[in-house]
Amino acid sequence: MKVNEGRLWGRLQCLGRIGADERGGVTRPGFGSAHAEALAQVATWAREAGLETGRDDTGNLIAVLPGRDPDAPLIALGSHLDSVPNGGRFDGALGVVAAVEVLQTLREHDVRPRRGLAALGFADEEGNTFGIGVMSAQLWIGEIPPDRYPTIVDGEGRSLEAYLRAFDVPGVPLVARPALAAYLELHVEQGPVLDDAGASAAAVEAIVGISRTTVTFNGQANHAGTTPMALRRDALWGGAELALAVRDLANASGERAVATVGVFEVTPGATNVIPGRTRLRIELRSPDEDRLATLRDEVEALVTTVARRNGLTAATEPWHHAPAVPMHPALLRATQDALVTAGLPERTMPSWAGHDAKVMARRLPVGMLFVPSKGGLSHTPDEDTDASHCAAGAQALLHAALRLADEATP
Repeated sequence: MKVNEGRLWGRLQCLGRIGADERGGVTRPGFGSAHAEALAQVATWAREAGLETGRDDTGNLIAVLPGRDPDAPLIALGSHLDSVPNGGRFDGALGVVAAVEVLQTLREHDVRPRRGLAALGFADEEGNTFGIGVMSAQLWIGEIPPDRYPTIVDGEGRSLEAYLRAFDVPGVPLVARPALAAYLELHVEQGPVLDDAGASAAAVEAIVGISRTTVTFNGQANHAGTTPMALRRDALWGGAELALAVRDLANASGERAVATVGVFEVTPGATNVIPGRTRLRIELRSPDEDRLATLRDEVEALVTTVARRNGLTAATEPWHHAPAVPMHPALLRATQDALVTAGLPERTMPSWAGHDAKVMARRLPVGMLFVPSKGGLSHTPDEDTDASHCAAGAQALLHAALRLADEATP
């Protein structure tokens, strides 16, 4: 039982033309006209495949292949239909189109598992309209209740409530959200690891946790020409030393962490003035919670040491922390075994970016599969993945979904 590679690829290309912009990319914000067109197109494919198709009251596509047990919660497959401005054709779209392909393949082969399967197309994952990432998944699990819809506004003051009231997709009826037993997501990696290794797919072991803080070093602004080097309290020296030390911490992690200093502000910012203040924004990511905690402690200790060594004072804001999300053991095993069943090597890796699965995991067992992004590129018109890799990922998704749909709830 094989997915149809040509059909999958053709649909991806068709979907990539919806919201195509003049810069060669895809601009398809959630709840906009291009999103409505994309939802209508995928719904058409789903209906033609004989699936029960509709959308919920927050703009998410739902297509269902019923199972033998009508009372059993469904196994959901999916991703998101929106894109970043001038983004690529595969981010999100692959997971939605592959979900429909899996359900259609099962129906064409007259395979009806015990549990039904649902293909989901989330409306707003990227968060560009309202500044809330993975918003539709939060709406799905009820973390953002309806009474908040009027208070969530875009840059022009238009509310989520207004967007939803205006969102209409003719021919795609409103339906209730089905009860779910688990969620599986196929996605492009959005990084270079699989492509660099020449691998076709991987099972995701965890979505990384993220810790962020701001560090400020205060020294003494002074004349750059008349102040001897030994008497300077140069805040930039502290910032530069910390930035390099943070890099070294990540390099020593054995590829289990990354660290970024994404903001580096120097005050007063004049060529002939010794910097009196430097502000850094630090981000740490790791799939291991214990490692993240250790890295935070090490950064805090470095701040103290660097400040003392350079005659500075320092302040660290409280850390913002989003914990790592390990995949459910049963779904991780299912995705690993699915790779082997699909004729691929068993391989696992972390996801270094967030996905709908990260939010769904707060209510359901989740699992993920990755396929390569050429050159590690994503969120760009140059985003690309081979048709064969898309098909391999969809084939593994089929095997994982079928296994879960015929087993007890994880």
